[in-house]
Amino acid sequence: MSANTIDYRANLGSADQNRKISPNIWADCPWNDIQEGCVPGVAFYDDFQDFPLIGTQTTQIGHGKYKLYAAAGCAVTRVSAVNSVELQGGALSITMDTDNDEASIAQSYPTYYLSNSIATSGKLWFECCYAQNSIVTNLASTFFGLAEVDAFTLASNVPHNSGDAIDASGSMIGFRIEEDGLGVVDTVYSDRATSFTNIGDTEGGTLAANVFSKFGFVYDPAADTARRVVFYANNLELTTKLTGAALTALTNLDANPLGLLWSVAADSAGTSFAGYMKWWRIAQIQPN
Repeated sequence: MSANTIDYRANLGSADQNRKISPNIWADCPWNDIQEGCVPGVAFYDDFQDFPLIGTQTTQIGHGKYKLYAAAGCAVTRVSAVNSVELQGGALSITMDTDNDEASIAQSYPTYYLSNSIATSGKLWFECCYAQNSIVTNLASTFFGLAEVDAFTLASNVPHNSGDAIDASGSMIGFRIEEDGLGVVDTVYSDRATSFTNIGDTEGGTLAANVFSKFGFVYDPAADTARRVVFYANNLELTTKLTGAALTALTNLDANPLGLLWSVAADSAGTSFAGYMKWWRIAQIQPN
């Protein structure tokens, strides 16, 4: 087996806002061994360097490894600069055009399970590196994390539905910024509902304009039930977890496969919104 190259787990009290993966999330992930087939599982990383040229996005289309949608005048595209500063490797960008416009990108098919059972799902690690150009009020509602991507046909009002409301076709878990949230990040889930349920209200902290932050979580079906899903922001463990009991009480999130999703809906000030995803990364071990 090959050696992993992830840093040793850092002090849980130490914030880490560089663009590297966070040791407190990834220190025990056998990433290289999964990639090489020595440990059964899946491992996916994308920094969007090979993202295809922008095409017609006003209906859901297949786009490289993903499916995506962007309303007329909006775009999901790769950029080389953030805030007019060239960024080595660039980033994926979502830009908005008009109030109530939406744009989304997702994996085309789901792969990952949060079944709350060691018989049907293994440990999972997820993290992404995100920034946006502004944190003013009336800006945009944003979600990134995992979702029932095959249950959503990305379109106007799907998965965002005119603001902070969401479409009930699929469940989601991850991080949310409200339209009037001033850059404050919540940890959330939905279980095929029309709105998110907060797990940790405001616990993800507050973004600064054009500054990248890292957000992720670890799901472990073998962990203590009080720590079944543990969330992180900039390498720091957040206070509120999703418990095993809460996960089991859901109908869809723990029963159906999930994939990566990033979705944005503009408010009145969102016409100048630009969000940036530097990278996202996910791994899961297959169950015994």
